Amino acid sequence: MSRVKSDSPTAVKDVHTGSKMQRVIYVTYLIAVLDITWMFLQFSITPYLAKKLGFDTLWIGYLQTMVGVVQLLGGPIFGRFADLFGARAAMCLSCAASVVYYGLLAIADSPLMLFIHKLPAVLMHSLPGAQMVVTDLTEPDKRADALGKLGLCFGIGMVAGSTLGGTLSTRYGETFAACVAAGGSFISFLLVWTFIPKHTKIQAPQDNTDKKSNAKSVFDLGEITRLMKFPGVAKTFTVKIISGLPSGIF
Repeated sequence: MSRVKSDSPTAVKDVHTGSKMQRVIYVTYLIAVLDITWMFLQFSITPYLAKKLGFDTLWIGYLQTMVGVVQLLGGPIFGRFADLFGARAAMCLSCAASVVYYGLLAIADSPLMLFIHKLPAVLMHSLPGAQMVVTDLTEPDKRADALGKLGLCFGIGMVAGSTLGGTLSTRYGETFAACVAAGGSFISFLLVWTFIPKHTKIQAPQDNTDKKSNAKSVFDLGEITRLMKFPGVAKTFTVKIISGLPSGIF
């Protein structure tokens, strides 16, 4: 079946029809499983690699804290980027950052490199990207069910990644396991680029004011602040931070 160019209005509407919509959603689930798998693969090997490089428990805690901090800073930027350029561009950015992240982990041979490899995590937000796609392509009455399945994808990836990370690092070493994660993230990038349409929202015609608004920078702090003032947004943001603390401590 030939593919219609996804940046035309006809293509955007076509994405929301029957089988094509379901195909995009299923591929999004697959991408979510893969990305969570590589993330938990990394979780299972990083502590052992850190100990080899002389880290104690305290410094391993600092290493984990750094990931949380950079992702907290990158979340609003990633969301703004997705608003400006669409879900596909945002997910491609996340997958590309993951390739760099795991690639740097594979070559990390010093404590400094182990900290540097965490920096690309500022753009690694594959699950929010998947949530954007699923939200755009589902009817309101089916949205909760579709988003709930993303939670199932998270669980599958967590189990698969932890098991795979332990097996690969035991048999072939931490470097090989990190290379597998980098290669897997590149596969995720190809899946996003091939199957996720450029725009997943049905776009209404825009006037000149809207176009000027969309031309704002990704790093427009004023726009991010404006969004935080919407009812419930700041409260939800705070709850997300607090709820993430236990997993960060773990």
